Amino acid sequence: MSKQNWRITITVILIILACFAFWNTFKLWTMSAAEKKALNEKDPGALLQLQQKAIRLGLDLQGGIHVVLRVKMEELDPASRKDATDRAIQVIRNRIDGLGVAEPVIVKQGTDRIIVDLPGYTNAERAEQLIGQTALLQFKMLETYENANLLLAKIDTAVYKYEQAKSGKSADTTKPAAVGDTTKSNSKSGNEVMKELMGDSTIDTAKVFGYEESSNNVDENPFTSRLEPVLYNSQTGKNWPGFAVSKKDRELINKWLNLPQVKSLIPIDVQFAWSTRPEIRSQREIYTLYLLKRKVQFLGKFLQNISLGRDNVGGYVVNFTLSGDGAARFAQLTGANINKPLAIVLDNKVESAPFINSKIRRRGQITMGSSAKIEDARNLEIVLKAGALPAPVEIIEKNIVGASMGADSIKKGFYSSIIGLLLILIYIGIYYRISGFIADIGLIFNLFFLMSVMAALGATLTMPGIAGIILTIGISVDSNVLIFERIREELRTGKTVRASIDAGYARAFVAIFDSHVTTLITAGALFLLGSGPIRGFAVTLFWGVTISLYTAYIITKEIFDFRKRYRTLSI
Repeated sequence: MSKQNWRITITVILIILACFAFWNTFKLWTMSAAEKKALNEKDPGALLQLQQKAIRLGLDLQGGIHVVLRVKMEELDPASRKDATDRAIQVIRNRIDGLGVAEPVIVKQGTDRIIVDLPGYTNAERAEQLIGQTALLQFKMLETYENANLLLAKIDTAVYKYEQAKSGKSADTTKPAAVGDTTKSNSKSGNEVMKELMGDSTIDTAKVFGYEESSNNVDENPFTSRLEPVLYNSQTGKNWPGFAVSKKDRELINKWLNLPQVKSLIPIDVQFAWSTRPEIRSQREIYTLYLLKRKVQFLGKFLQNISLGRDNVGGYVVNFTLSGDGAARFAQLTGANINKPLAIVLDNKVESAPFINSKIRRRGQITMGSSAKIEDARNLEIVLKAGALPAPVEIIEKNIVGASMGADSIKKGFYSSIIGLLLILIYIGIYYRISGFIADIGLIFNLFFLMSVMAALGATLTMPGIAGIILTIGISVDSNVLIFERIREELRTGKTVRASIDAGYARAFVAIFDSHVTTLITAGALFLLGSGPIRGFAVTLFWGVTISLYTAYIITKEIFDFRKRYRTLSI
């Protein structure tokens, strides 16, 4: 009787612990979508905490993003390549933690690849920006407007010649020929005929009414005609080289800036840089093109206590503080350049270029553009807090699993598991009668303990994991079948119920233990050598088999011990 009390006590303790471990999962899984949304709006931290304590669902069940990154080792010196991938993983992990993704999977593959799984997160564009962004924050001054105009005039000439040559015409002058200029051709042009008939007044009239064309339909100022100065300091009355470019012209401007003949004109100490995002100006979507001095005046690594905030007009800003050498350098920089714009450059894109109103000693802020959203400001805060990647990374593979696909997988997996479980319970109950229903009790405990262990371990449940659970059901049933058949054999020899039960459990133990151990070895090998879904299958299989051994020889054995006093056994 003391042995029975020991088994009952252990089982009761395990049931209490299992209920405690599974409670958060049960609470989360029984919440409706509306309840989750309301909780997220009321207390986002509470929902995230609940998700972290519950069983995690893999990408194939709840949707999400799977990304494979490659660290560009070729851009590092040999000494820095040793731990570059590990450092990149840490930076990426810190950034993803700011997204609020419950239990992301970030693992190293090989020497230069990183696998990132974001279950339940489907905003691919924002994830790419955070994960792939180098986050090199620099502060640079702008070139003067006068020098910018000189450079733009040269670029205009080079682009004009390029477009002339592209159209099949020669352009041996730096300016386009005026309408009505004589040409040495064998046939007279339409303008020449009109000139002979009506005189030079035709040319003057065309100029007056503003429909003068170049001889090749190429704009005389193709580059600057697409730029609109927008950076103006009202206090000093000076313009600075910040130009609005229509979104539809951005690709063309980039093409011209990358021409070899244009690149050769740009001095080595200046650079063109685009704004981070477009904005709406005069009812059109524009990007801002800046001409910056290439010299880095200040680095973002000196920024501390980074936090999100709002400015006086309601725009988003990222506040920061400075200390030590960083504070002294920034104070010197801002003090010497009052009323001048200071470009805040993140990965060669200008976040903003505010004018310096006074010397900044300890505290400052990065102002966002008028078109910046809360997500943009939050992204900047996250990447600055996490720091810069040790080397640029590129996305070489990206898969997005929609939430609807995940929901469909859950639905099908749930129904298949329930149907399979019910069929087994009914079949065992009919075939082995009362003993079969006892086996059904053990099987239900097996599944309950398995889900509780997964919740306690924070394991990830995937479709292969569900397959492992279904396999566990089969293994658990197989154990009971072996025991029951041994008991039946003992009863046929004429032994008593007590003797048959003891002999049946004792003689079936060796076969059951051997099959369970070999399965555990296989599950362990899959977990150690596999990855992703294979590990999910191995986890559920390992713990399912272990728990199956306990339920067969502790829980169901305890129930059979109460039946030893019977003269007959329903089996």
